[in-house]
Amino acid sequence: MSTELKSHAQGVSLTRFANGGQGTSVQVTMRKERPVGTEFFDHLQLTRAQAAALSADLLDFAQGREVED
Repeated sequence: MSTELKSHAQGVSLTRFANGGQGTSVQVTMRKERPVGTEFFDHLQLTRAQAAALSADLLDFAQGREVED
């Protein structure tokens, strides 16, 4: 069973779902720009631990504190 979650980002939808042995995960979905009549989406599926780590990276980027690898 999945549940739609509120997103603060425009054009981004969040869906919480059970991911078997990995526990609860979230899917981040964004609509890709395509010609009219052809809908395509990009998505990313993350466990809670992955989401926490990625959110720290994104917060660093948003605040101009990103570190190059």
